[in-house]
Amino acid sequence: MRLKFLVVITCALSFSAFAGNVAVVKLIRGEVDSINGGKTSRLKVEDWVSDGAVVKTAEKSFVKLVFIDKSQMNIGPSSEMKIEKFDDKDSGVIDLVKGKIRSQVTKDYLQIQDKDKSKLFIKTKTAVLGVRGTDFMVSTNGENTATVLFEGEVVFNKLDQTGNISTANLEQIVDQGVRILPGEFSVVELTRPEPTLPAVLNVQQREKLENNVNFESDRSPSSTSTSEKGSIVPPGLNGAVVSNSSETIKTEIAQAVKTDSPAAASVTKGDAAGFVSGNQMKPANGSFIHVDSGVIIPPDSTGVLDKNTNTYISSKNGTVGSDGNYVPPKNVEITSGGKILVSVTDSAGVVKVQEVAKPVAVVTANPVNLTNVGTEIAQSGTSAAAAANSGAPTRAPSNDILNKNFVPSGLSDISNNQRNAVGGGISTINDAVIIKTHTDTTINVSKEP
Repeated sequence: MRLKFLVVITCALSFSAFAGNVAVVKLIRGEVDSINGGKTSRLKVEDWVSDGAVVKTAEKSFVKLVFIDKSQMNIGPSSEMKIEKFDDKDSGVIDLVKGKIRSQVTKDYLQIQDKDKSKLFIKTKTAVLGVRGTDFMVSTNGENTATVLFEGEVVFNKLDQTGNISTANLEQIVDQGVRILPGEFSVVELTRPEPTLPAVLNVQQREKLENNVNFESDRSPSSTSTSEKGSIVPPGLNGAVVSNSSETIKTEIAQAVKTDSPAAASVTKGDAAGFVSGNQMKPANGSFIHVDSGVIIPPDSTGVLDKNTNTYISSKNGTVGSDGNYVPPKNVEITSGGKILVSVTDSAGVVKVQEVAKPVAVVTANPVNLTNVGTEIAQSGTSAAAAANSGAPTRAPSNDILNKNFVPSGLSDISNNQRNAVGGGISTINDAVIIKTHTDTTINVSKEP
């Protein structure tokens, strides 16, 4: 009787795979749908997902899929992913339309022995990732794509083609890209012809992202932030070094140089500060990454190079939440579309929210940090784009985000007529006001003390 039961289970699993089912739901939070052949169904634990299906998660929702080769893929909130191809004859292809995924791929995936052949491809609208190692995160807002590697190895490149692409062609594309090692990140931007050269991510952000496998959301500053309390680190050491194990430090040190990728041939150990040369951009080691948009936030110009990890240490351009997400300084927000919005209080006490250019991802070319960019604008009336990128102020264009992008009904206790009456600013607030935008971001604006 026991033998018969085992045979039935084996046959059931074989039938699922034969019928095109390639992954089973093992964990779910919130609302997650599967769309296949025009039919939409709400997923629940132990449901199968078939080849060709689109999986969509709602806001604050999440799903863990375990594929037939035992690889795991976690799909974060507000994400859409299509299983373009997954079988036992070739490398799989996953199409991430928007959002983020965390994947832990088995080392014997499809029993592919060639270490230089990708075991899985993750595509977005603008980038493709070839997976040759086991644990990584990919996020896209539909234009920019960012990837962070925690274990193993991946290759990453810009993707200019659309539609179904053969795995052979995908392999050729990623082979011409950059090779990312553990602790590093790279970003493909819609407006740049090449991915950024791999750089070492801020150590604390890397660790918190790695630990947040299920995309738990908590933007409160981490307990290691020194902006909230005095430092307990002994003199002569910095918090990033003290908070890491020796194994982590060894891993970070090992990332500094890569010369086996054509695009990375010019990288040397002296490039911790980053550089821009033609189409190549190497972000500064120790940069943060805004996961939802792919915006790179470099250490500010006062950052100190920690020779143990070859990363710049600075807290003036923001902190890291306990979930690993980047937390910008007070009165600064970044939308999922990549806009950096800063509240500005002028000498008359009028508060406006303006869009500023993103900082250049190089330490030496970023004299203005995000902590004081609002003050710089208010005092000089100059363009934040020029201040952040060249240090040569120019007169700012009219760029009041309150009038252009904000939902009037989203203003708390302030009518649209009131803010227009004062020239697009807010002059009637006491301490703070919450403003909702068309760009899916809520900004908590506070008057500077």
